[in-house]
Amino acid sequence: MTEEEIQYLIYLDLEVLNAYYPYLAAQIQQQVALGSFTGLSVEQIVANITDATLSEAQIQTLISTSLNNYSRTVTYGIMQEEPADTLYQYIGPIDGRTRDICLQFGSAGKITQAQILKLRGGQESLSFGGGYNCRHKWQSVSKFGVSKNIYNPKKAEELLSGS
Repeated sequence: MTEEEIQYLIYLDLEVLNAYYPYLAAQIQQQVALGSFTGLSVEQIVANITDATLSEAQIQTLISTSLNNYSRTVTYGIMQEEPADTLYQYIGPIDGRTRDICLQFGSAGKITQAQILKLRGGQESLSFGGGYNCRHKWQSVSKFGVSKNIYNPKKAEELLSGS
């Protein structure tokens, strides 16, 4: 792993945590106020904060999101070294869980990095995909073939239009 890749990972971890801090602060405030109002001990308030802040599913979301963002950011770093005419596809599962923004990217077909950057949300998608738990990324199609199981623009258009 290069120093640049490590820096990307640190940056992405900080981005995920910064997005989580307002939620965490609100939970702490709520539990302290509720505990004070109902006469709970400090130990009971701390236990309530622990119970209310991160569920196992939320921890999984943070980990999954961080790892997927890292992968996308490494891919984006590689894209910087590619020729300007290199084509990319937005790949990943196309199913009922796929967000509209990912369906829009998936239905864009094979496009250049410059075209990605012109899409609404295109810049963010290069590192963050469609948001939390996103299973998609831009992939070079100049060097690698892409399976219809993970890339299907027609199916993305159908799901986007509700057909």
